[in-house]
Amino acid sequence: MPKKQIAASYKNFYVLAHDLDETGDLKAACKETLGVGVRLADWNDILAYYREGGSLEDFIEALKIPLEYVNSNDADPIPNTAYRISMNGELRWRGRHYFVARHDHTKRTGFLSHNDIDNFRLTLGSWFGKGGFALCYGDLDSTIAPPEPDTTEPVQISGG
Repeated sequence: MPKKQIAASYKNFYVLAHDLDETGDLKAACKETLGVGVRLADWNDILAYYREGGSLEDFIEALKIPLEYVNSNDADPIPNTAYRISMNGELRWRGRHYFVARHDHTKRTGFLSHNDIDNFRLTLGSWFGKGGFALCYGDLDSTIAPPEPDTTEPVQISGG
Protein backbone atom coordinates (compact mmCIF):
# COMPACT_ATOMS: atom_id res chain seq x y z
CA MET A 1 0.00 0.00 0.00
CA PRO A 2 1.68 3.27 -1.16
CA LYS A 3 0.87 5.38 1.90
CA LYS A 4 3.72 7.81 1.21
CA GLN A 5 1.82 9.05 -1.87
CA ILE A 6 -1.39 9.68 0.06
CA ALA A 7 -1.52 13.31 1.22
CA ALA A 8 -4.59 12.70 3.42
CA SER A 9 -7.27 10.07 3.91
CA TYR A 10 -10.66 9.61 5.54
CA LYS A 11 -12.75 6.45 5.47
CA ASN A 12 -12.53 5.31 1.81
CA PHE A 13 -11.38 8.68 0.43
CA TYR A 14 -7.71 9.37 -0.41
CA VAL A 15 -6.02 12.60 -1.54
CA LEU A 16 -3.19 12.30 -4.07
CA ALA A 17 -0.95 15.01 -5.48
CA HIS A 18 -0.68 14.87 -9.28
CA ASP A 19 0.90 16.75 -12.18
CA LEU A 20 -1.77 16.12 -14.84
CA ASP A 21 -3.62 18.79 -16.80
CA GLU A 22 -7.35 18.71 -17.57
CA THR A 23 -6.74 16.25 -20.43
CA GLY A 24 -4.99 13.74 -18.15
CA ASP A 25 -6.69 10.57 -16.96
CA LEU A 26 -7.05 10.85 -13.20
CA LYS A 27 -9.21 7.72 -13.18
CA ALA A 28 -6.15 5.77 -14.31
CA ALA A 29 -3.86 7.70 -11.93
CA CYS A 30 -5.87 6.66 -8.84
CA LYS A 31 -5.90 3.02 -9.91
CA GLU A 32 -2.21 2.95 -10.93
CA THR A 33 -1.09 4.66 -7.73
CA LEU A 34 -3.37 3.02 -5.15
CA GLY A 35 -4.41 -0.27 -6.75
CA VAL A 36 -7.37 -1.86 -8.48
CA GLY A 37 -9.64 -1.38 -5.46
CA VAL A 38 -9.53 2.39 -5.86
CA ARG A 39 -10.94 4.78 -8.46
CA LEU A 40 -11.30 8.54 -8.84
CA ALA A 41 -13.92 9.78 -6.38
CA ASP A 42 -17.16 11.05 -7.86
CA TRP A 43 -19.32 13.93 -6.63
CA ASN A 44 -22.00 11.30 -5.99
CA ASP A 45 -19.67 9.45 -3.57
CA ILE A 46 -19.42 12.64 -1.53
CA LEU A 47 -23.19 13.21 -1.76
CA ALA A 48 -23.85 9.62 -0.63
CA TYR A 49 -21.47 10.02 2.32
CA TYR A 50 -23.28 13.22 3.37
CA ARG A 51 -26.80 11.88 2.79
CA GLU A 52 -26.00 8.82 4.90
CA GLY A 53 -25.27 11.12 7.86
CA GLY A 54 -21.55 11.66 7.34
CA SER A 55 -20.03 14.73 8.99
CA LEU A 56 -18.79 17.39 6.58
CA GLU A 57 -16.63 18.80 9.38
CA ASP A 58 -14.84 15.46 9.81
CA PHE A 59 -14.59 14.99 6.03
CA ILE A 60 -13.08 18.45 5.47
CA GLU A 61 -10.71 18.24 8.44
CA ALA A 62 -9.40 14.73 7.75
CA LEU A 63 -8.92 15.35 4.02
CA LYS A 64 -7.34 18.75 4.73
CA ILE A 65 -9.59 20.58 2.28
CA PRO A 66 -8.57 24.26 2.49
CA LEU A 67 -10.87 27.21 1.89
CA GLU A 68 -10.66 28.13 -1.80
CA TYR A 69 -10.13 31.87 -1.25
CA VAL A 70 -8.92 34.46 1.23
CA ASN A 71 -11.83 36.79 0.44
CA SER A 72 -15.02 35.68 -1.35
CA ASN A 73 -14.66 38.68 -3.69
CA ASP A 74 -11.30 37.40 -4.95
CA ALA A 75 -11.37 36.83 -8.70
CA ASP A 76 -9.00 33.87 -8.54
CA PRO A 77 -8.78 30.97 -6.09
CA ILE A 78 -5.78 30.11 -3.99
CA PRO A 79 -3.84 27.57 -6.13
CA ASN A 80 -4.21 23.85 -5.38
CA THR A 81 -7.12 24.17 -2.97
CA ALA A 82 -9.58 22.09 -5.01
CA TYR A 83 -9.57 18.30 -5.34
CA ARG A 84 -10.31 16.88 -8.77
CA ILE A 85 -13.13 14.36 -8.99
CA SER A 86 -15.67 13.13 -11.54
CA MET A 87 -19.39 13.86 -11.83
CA ASN A 88 -21.73 11.05 -12.88
CA GLY A 89 -18.58 9.20 -13.97
CA GLU A 90 -17.52 12.01 -16.33
CA LEU A 91 -14.15 13.72 -15.87
CA ARG A 92 -14.96 16.94 -17.70
CA TRP A 93 -17.63 19.50 -18.50
CA ARG A 94 -16.93 21.41 -21.73
CA GLY A 95 -13.25 20.46 -21.48
CA ARG A 96 -12.95 21.64 -17.86
CA HIS A 97 -12.08 19.04 -15.22
CA TYR A 98 -14.56 18.63 -12.34
CA PHE A 99 -13.38 19.35 -8.81
CA VAL A 100 -14.73 19.78 -5.29
CA ALA A 101 -13.93 23.03 -3.46
CA ARG A 102 -14.60 24.27 0.05
CA HIS A 103 -16.55 27.51 0.30
CA ASP A 104 -17.98 27.45 3.85
CA HIS A 105 -21.39 28.69 2.60
CA THR A 106 -20.00 31.66 0.61
CA LYS A 107 -19.20 30.87 -3.00
CA ARG A 108 -16.43 32.97 -4.51
CA THR A 109 -17.61 35.71 -6.90
CA GLY A 110 -17.71 34.35 -10.46
CA PHE A 111 -17.37 30.70 -9.39
CA LEU A 112 -19.29 28.38 -11.74
CA SER A 113 -21.13 25.92 -9.50
CA HIS A 114 -22.52 22.69 -10.94
CA ASN A 115 -23.85 21.53 -7.56
CA ASP A 116 -23.25 22.02 -3.85
CA ILE A 117 -23.67 20.38 -0.46
CA ASP A 118 -25.07 22.17 2.60
CA ASN A 119 -25.63 25.57 0.98
CA PHE A 120 -22.18 25.82 -0.61
CA ARG A 121 -20.18 24.28 2.23
CA LEU A 122 -18.65 22.08 -0.48
CA THR A 123 -19.13 22.96 -4.13
CA LEU A 124 -18.77 21.07 -7.40
CA GLY A 125 -16.93 23.20 -9.95
CA SER A 126 -14.91 22.74 -13.12
CA TRP A 127 -11.81 24.41 -14.53
CA PHE A 128 -8.67 24.02 -16.62
CA GLY A 129 -5.15 23.72 -15.28
CA LYS A 130 -2.30 21.43 -14.39
CA GLY A 131 -1.37 19.73 -11.16
CA GLY A 132 -2.91 19.86 -7.73
CA PHE A 133 -4.79 17.11 -5.96
CA ALA A 134 -7.10 14.27 -6.91
CA LEU A 135 -9.62 12.69 -4.56
CA CYS A 136 -9.69 8.91 -4.94
CA TYR A 137 -12.21 6.45 -3.50
CA GLY A 138 -12.20 2.76 -2.64
CA ASP A 139 -10.47 0.08 -0.58
CA LEU A 140 -6.67 -0.01 -0.69
CA ASP A 141 -6.65 -3.70 0.23
CA SER A 142 -9.24 -4.84 -2.30
CA THR A 143 -8.43 -6.69 -5.50
CA ILE A 144 -11.85 -5.84 -6.92
CA ALA A 145 -12.65 -2.48 -8.49
CA PRO A 146 -15.19 -0.45 -6.51
CA PRO A 147 -18.62 -0.08 -8.09
CA GLU A 148 -19.31 3.09 -10.01
CA PRO A 149 -21.43 5.53 -8.01
CA ASP A 150 -25.09 6.13 -8.66
CA THR A 151 -25.73 9.03 -11.01
CA THR A 152 -27.76 12.09 -10.13
CA GLU A 153 -29.78 14.29 -12.45
CA PRO A 154 -30.02 17.09 -13.20
CA VAL A 155 -26.81 18.94 -12.50
CA GLN A 156 -27.57 22.53 -11.53
CA ILE A 157 -25.32 25.28 -12.83
CA SER A 158 -25.11 28.69 -11.17
CA GLY A 159 -22.68 31.58 -11.23
CA GLY A 160 -19.68 32.02 -13.44
